[in-house]
Amino acid sequence: MSCPRLPALLVYMLFISSVCCSVALMFYTYFLIQPPRVRNPSLLPQIGCTPDKYQEANHEEQQEISNINPIPLIDFKDLGSKKEKVMLLIIVSTAPQRMDRRQAIRDTWWKHCDGSMVKCVFVTDGFIANHAQRRLAIQERNIHKDMELQPLQGGREFGFRFLNQIKWAMATFHFRYLLRIDDDYFLCLKKLLAELPMRPKKNLVWGFFHCQRRGKMTWIDEAFMIFTRDIIQTFLAQNESSMLCHPHADQQIGLWLNQITRKIFFHDKRLYHDPPASFSPKFQNITNVCDSYLGVHGTYVDKMRYFGRNANDSAKKSHSIPKFSSFCPTTKFDYRFMHRIFRFEPKLCKDNPTWNVERTMFVGRERQYALRASGHTREVTNGR
Repeated sequence: MSCPRLPALLVYMLFISSVCCSVALMFYTYFLIQPPRVRNPSLLPQIGCTPDKYQEANHEEQQEISNINPIPLIDFKDLGSKKEKVMLLIIVSTAPQRMDRRQAIRDTWWKHCDGSMVKCVFVTDGFIANHAQRRLAIQERNIHKDMELQPLQGGREFGFRFLNQIKWAMATFHFRYLLRIDDDYFLCLKKLLAELPMRPKKNLVWGFFHCQRRGKMTWIDEAFMIFTRDIIQTFLAQNESSMLCHPHADQQIGLWLNQITRKIFFHDKRLYHDPPASFSPKFQNITNVCDSYLGVHGTYVDKMRYFGRNANDSAKKSHSIPKFSSFCPTTKFDYRFMHRIFRFEPKLCKDNPTWNVERTMFVGRERQYALRASGHTREVTNGR
């Protein structure tokens, strides 16, 4: 029995269909093996990208943003013989959002920042995510000519801030003393200026010190620190391969000072520290504050203006530096003994290290004490 013949039209249609399928398969295979095409080759991921290359890519991205929204960051270029000469350089470390504190300082003790003896500068973070806040910071800088923006984002980066500040200070000024101070510190500046010529010209570390663990360790509180120029030079002369950084500047400085054998620690009892003056009854109606104090920590906006009206700031009788051993039996620091909320392992500065810390503005003591005063229970740690 023979098979029935297919109609000629059906055979023709099957032939055409097979040809079309073959052509389609060829085109599909061709385009499948071709590399993808992109408008901008730089957007392709880099295979085997090292951390350094990744940081370079981030830097290029930040540079692009800066080109769109220019940020006048501080210049670390060494001015050489063109450096401004001053006896005292004061750097007030401040957050971009603290405009009210900076203005209160300008209206009070900042008025004595004149002449050739002293130079006063606010230094804040320049990488500000909020567009409006960044614009306000740049406007403030341009108007007052007393503020610099450093290449940091914000948060608990006090160690990097201090390192940036002293690098810039050494590159820009020829100072004899450097005072790094917080923006909640009232300073009796005229009293300090009159006293400086009688203080050591080298090896001096002057401020409010902590002595803990039954005298087993000490460190200077970063809210008020005076250093002679040679100490700053020694900090910056450390070997890059072993130089350690820390989220908190006072601990970082404590580690650095461990390496310096010749140093004069001056724990000044005229520096009031804790609790914040704005929340302390002893400062409620005080007058002539500079008669008893050289500086007062925890002085917030209203109290800053009050002290400005009741300072009686002028040259006073100075006293010799007491032996540090009468305050603390050691000059050594060990971060491992710190309270757990401040205990971070130091890391090499050259690696641009990070720690598990907040990236927003460090709240500090003002809000903590305000919450406690309003009846909210919250841990208030000494020295912050």
